[in-house]
Amino acid sequence: MTKLFRLTGTLPDWLIASFWLLVLAAIWSAAIRVLKIPDYILPSPEQVVGLIGSKFSYFLAHTASTLTVIAVGFGCGVAAAIPTGLALAKIRWLERALYPFVVFLQTMPLISLVPVLIIWFGYGLVPASILVGFSVFFPVLVNAVAGVRSTPDRLYFVTRTMGASPLQTFRYIDWPTMLPYLTSAFRIALALATTTAVVSEFLASNDGLGYAALIGARNRDTVQVIAVVLITATVGVLLNTVSLLVEKRITRRYRD
Repeated sequence: MTKLFRLTGTLPDWLIASFWLLVLAAIWSAAIRVLKIPDYILPSPEQVVGLIGSKFSYFLAHTASTLTVIAVGFGCGVAAAIPTGLALAKIRWLERALYPFVVFLQTMPLISLVPVLIIWFGYGLVPASILVGFSVFFPVLVNAVAGVRSTPDRLYFVTRTMGASPLQTFRYIDWPTMLPYLTSAFRIALALATTTAVVSEFLASNDGLGYAALIGARNRDTVQVIAVVLITATVGVLLNTVSLLVEKRITRRYRD
């Protein structure tokens, strides 16, 4: 057993994950056969994989649509959260004035905004992206504020003594200090963005993985619904992996 654990430690993470996925799929398939679970309750992994293969272009188009929603909403949310967080961290009276309003917006159920967004913007990319942007905004904002607040006061004293401009202070002091906090926030925000994008497509879109799951539910096609769930989970894992790689590269660059 000890040798097995040592061998496992030398294997790549993706290989270990693939092995356990195969084990899980085998257990899933065996449980369906042994317990005689009907297809309309829980389809076998062979059926799900077969459907994805036979309708590959269909699922690929919906996945691309969902990724577009995630990219637009994530980009807008981050672009709004970073300068807002910097302003709240630097200007105390602004934080006291705006932070309760920001918390109010965050605690408001996003799903309640869907009818209003549909009335304003119709179905499609815009309302779904707005919901994703809202879900991304708060975690990035909080971490941006925490990153700036973690900067030692003596560093600001040195920059003022040397006559650094606000832009230079941001570039050499604030930004490197914020970056570790932001990269951690990005991973959390990407997970929220993926979930929010799929849920918003249930109601506010005519394409995307959420819409594909809705069509499957309407047609009582359990295989398609499970296929969408697996594809969404795969998208989330890939986005998390990419964010981890970017985080390691960025932190290594600024550390060196």
